[in-house]
Amino acid sequence: MGIKKAFYAYPGHKADLLEDIQEAVKVINSSNEGISITTWQDLAISGKKIIDGILKSIDNCDLFICDLTYLNFNVLYELGYAISKGKKIWITLNSSHQKAASNYKMFSLLKTIGYAEYKNSHELSERFFSDIPHEYSKTIDIEGRNIDLNKNLIYLKCSDNTSSSNRITSIIEKSQIPWKIDDPYEGIEPLDWYLNVLPNSLGVIIHFHTRENEEKNPIDTARKALVAGLARGLDLRVLLLAHKPFEAPLDYYDLLKVHTTANDCEIYFNEWFTPLLAEFREMEEKYGDFRAEQRALGKLSNLIIGDYVAENENQDLVEYFLETAEYREALNSQQVLFVGRKGTGKTANLIKIKNELSLDKRNFIVPIQPQGYEIEGILNIFSKLKKESEQGHLIESIWKYLIYTEIAKHYFEHLENRPLHYYLTKEEEEFSDFVTTNKRLIHADFSLRLENVISTLSLMNSTETVEEQRLKVSETLHDSMIKNLRSYLGRVLENKEKVTILIDNLDKNWNDKAEIKELSSILFGLLNVIHQITEEFHKSSYKHKRVNLSLIVFIRSDIFSRIMNFVDERDKIPTKQLSWSEPSLLFRVIENRIQYSRNGVTSPEELWDQYFCKEVDGLPLKEYISQLILPRPRDIIYLIKSALQEAVNRGHVKVAEEDFKSAELSYSEYALQSLLPENGGRIEDLESIFYEFAGVNSIIPHEQLQECLQESSSQEVEQLIEILCEMTFIGKEIQEDKFEYYGDKRPAKITDRLAEKYATRKAQSKRYQINPAFHAYLGIEK
Repeated sequence: MGIKKAFYAYPGHKADLLEDIQEAVKVINSSNEGISITTWQDLAISGKKIIDGILKSIDNCDLFICDLTYLNFNVLYELGYAISKGKKIWITLNSSHQKAASNYKMFSLLKTIGYAEYKNSHELSERFFSDIPHEYSKTIDIEGRNIDLNKNLIYLKCSDNTSSSNRITSIIEKSQIPWKIDDPYEGIEPLDWYLNVLPNSLGVIIHFHTRENEEKNPIDTARKALVAGLARGLDLRVLLLAHKPFEAPLDYYDLLKVHTTANDCEIYFNEWFTPLLAEFREMEEKYGDFRAEQRALGKLSNLIIGDYVAENENQDLVEYFLETAEYREALNSQQVLFVGRKGTGKTANLIKIKNELSLDKRNFIVPIQPQGYEIEGILNIFSKLKKESEQGHLIESIWKYLIYTEIAKHYFEHLENRPLHYYLTKEEEEFSDFVTTNKRLIHADFSLRLENVISTLSLMNSTETVEEQRLKVSETLHDSMIKNLRSYLGRVLENKEKVTILIDNLDKNWNDKAEIKELSSILFGLLNVIHQITEEFHKSSYKHKRVNLSLIVFIRSDIFSRIMNFVDERDKIPTKQLSWSEPSLLFRVIENRIQYSRNGVTSPEELWDQYFCKEVDGLPLKEYISQLILPRPRDIIYLIKSALQEAVNRGHVKVAEEDFKSAELSYSEYALQSLLPENGGRIEDLESIFYEFAGVNSIIPHEQLQECLQESSSQEVEQLIEILCEMTFIGKEIQEDKFEYYGDKRPAKITDRLAEKYATRKAQSKRYQINPAFHAYLGIEK
């Protein structure tokens, strides 16, 4: 048997690691254990690119070793490359460094890969001889896993919604190329997600932030470095972007495009994207035939469950979307507000409504999806205003301006994109001339229009009287733009069967550390102006033509409840709650997707029998799933998809109980991570508070809950309990051993009252239950 080769990657500027690693490597190489370890320092040959030598050494090695004590970006890039090349992996961690283990745990991408701890060179070499990783370490299989049949462009977004990042998003959306987005706001994707979507991807864009942000959020940069290495190892088309200033790691220094402005970023992106898009258009039909052939095989590995993030399902979602009563009502309403938690289907409803209405060419659809930083931009001019009543007037005027200009922008683009043989009517010509004349105010991107109007209004002097400020708002927005737009839009849209405005993304970057009352006013201003806009367009006069306009808004339920704390006229806004308390609806979400995979040839009952085991933990499968997950489409999709991947990787012909148990742990971590965006800064270091519950009993008396929270936070305990209830992390006991979570069946206030009455009647303290969704990851005792 020949000598096996290993390559050891570690950071070169950490002197405290170098000595231990170098000494251990010497001991191992002289041990006659049939292994020869090369380090990156052995490759430092003058006049030669080190990274080329490193990647060649990884190609030729049997075992890849790396030290992640510091989550070094170069090392992670090399680790990603090694994983994609099917190398055995052995990760080391110097546990004498205080944050080494906690940083590794926070870097959840590697949770399925263990690590070897050491404190000195002797412990490191002894651990190697104990583990014998060149013989017993495993590779991370890519070839045999459930590769996503869809060819998608993959975009790892910038950690903040910057103008550059939004510019790229807009270009991709307009191109209508299939794509999947890795948005930090939606939660961190597991390693399996990347290993599933990358091998069949069209290309990968990875967008880093600035050096300052890198230091503030190193986990995000570490994740992207690993994915960049994976993409390099899979020989994919990769575009690496970063905001200036950014100090590029040596390994991908030559690949990184650092941009100063959004225009620079767009130029770099288009140079890379244009040829890729052209190639995809050429092979689109051939690829569609391939997908159809694969689906027809009906194999477990070819089932299309889709993505648990609706934005990533721009190809198939409309085909297997489950039409609920709320969806059908929205299609026929003049104004409606969809309220629901993350993952309950707000964006999915928007995508389906947009598609359904677009099928009728007599309709005109305008989606509006502002970014969080754009909404918060309105706060910049609040200090200029004297009274809150004037703030409300200004906010409503800004929203009206933005919505009117968005309609005009979309219709102008619609006219420009029509075939040449279509002639413009007199009304359309007049409309086009008006938009062209006011291009800066109308045809710019949403963020630029907001910036333009805010910069104009910010010139208001705080010493001006209330009447003077109101007059300036009216002159800037109403007289000069809104009145004219209402007239022009009426003339070009009066013959449309229906004009529908769809507004989403209002929960992006919601941050309770900001001025919560003012932010609530901003969003309430939008909700309040819905009624005004629909009324104005439904009226006709000698100046304005009637337009059959409807306006649908999607907003997260926790944000909506906080907005309502600051407003008086709550009954003015027609709301529709997106609730999935009926389990059968959730299972239909899965059934629709599998039937789409099989072209609808099998009944739902036969599907479950053909592809899934009957019981898990002694419970019928559907009962096990219902008791485990948070009642949202996103959660059941995540669980079923994870279980399918486990089954495919193990070579099972149907999803077995062990596959579900493995998926349960992955789902449990995902469910916990999905709560973090809903926090919005209300609880400081929320993740650390969650970890305080590790290993406790699932049922917790009030006193124990108080004690646990007091030890982990300096915030007011009763307020923390209420927020954890809002997040459905814990539920309240309303009958003996019966716990109810907010949003299950009724308003939170009723659940609170039932819990108080029950505790009083039993003469005992209130009790809480940790939601079963989080048990597996936190090791909760049932």
